[in-house]
Amino acid sequence: MKKLWVFGFCLWIFLLPAEILSQEKWLDVPYVPTKPEVVEEMLRMAKVGKNDILYDLGCGDGRIVITAARLYGTRGVGVDIDPDRIRESRENAAQAGVSDLVKFLEQDLFETDFHEATVVSLYLLTSVNVRLRPKLFAQLKPGTRVVSHNYAMETWKPDQSSIVMVDEMTHDVYLWIVPANVSGTWVWTWPEISPNKPCRVEMEQLFQFPHGKAVIDGEELPLRDVHLEGENIRFTVDREKDKKAVIMTFEGRARGHTIEGNVSIRDDGKLNRTSWKATRQPATMKPLDEEADIN
Repeated sequence: MKKLWVFGFCLWIFLLPAEILSQEKWLDVPYVPTKPEVVEEMLRMAKVGKNDILYDLGCGDGRIVITAARLYGTRGVGVDIDPDRIRESRENAAQAGVSDLVKFLEQDLFETDFHEATVVSLYLLTSVNVRLRPKLFAQLKPGTRVVSHNYAMETWKPDQSSIVMVDEMTHDVYLWIVPANVSGTWVWTWPEISPNKPCRVEMEQLFQFPHGKAVIDGEELPLRDVHLEGENIRFTVDREKDKKAVIMTFEGRARGHTIEGNVSIRDDGKLNRTSWKATRQPATMKPLDEEADIN
């Protein structure tokens, strides 16, 4: 009997590490429900609507996608590795009467395909957000909103932030808008401005913050007031012509290796508009995030 007990104890010791390791994956992000007031602020900041597809990565009891479905008619997908949370989420969705709008997947969020999302919500840890960041850039379309409760993305600074006070405790909410990748060299012809040479814009980019210069008629000119939101980019270039200032404001939509839009030219008090279409030299594009796949 004693030998049998010792054998059983040794077997338990042998099996225990595997059990612990399997649970550690869950404990990397302990389950803490988001307060309803914070959920509503997250959805408000992300401007969630009935035409959106919301993915909640680490969905817990499903309250974020359920609230979005109940308040805005939003389709949603909750992802969690814990089967108990998935079971609870499905029960909560049924009780709220939104099972037709939401679904829940028992998956590792790092193995989840969420490319169809127009909004992604997170309540993870900063370290997990940073690990997830390359996957967000690889899968999400420019203009997709990413909203997080309490935890930021380190060097990827948020576009907006908010503070919610609940029971004398502060909760931070962060919002990012996934930017188009506009880095590299963009070239176009502009006969009326530069009849003999093609024009170009050269841009470096740190997440949603590009900067660079234009080369117009052989003259190098810095870009100022550069603004990028999703696919939409705007910047201004100042030139001098006959000792008078010429202000050119470029606006366009970046899709793949093309930017297409308009240029407003203020010259000697007159304002003219013309179309603008630039093409990127693909080899000059750089990743937004050093670990992201930009192909």
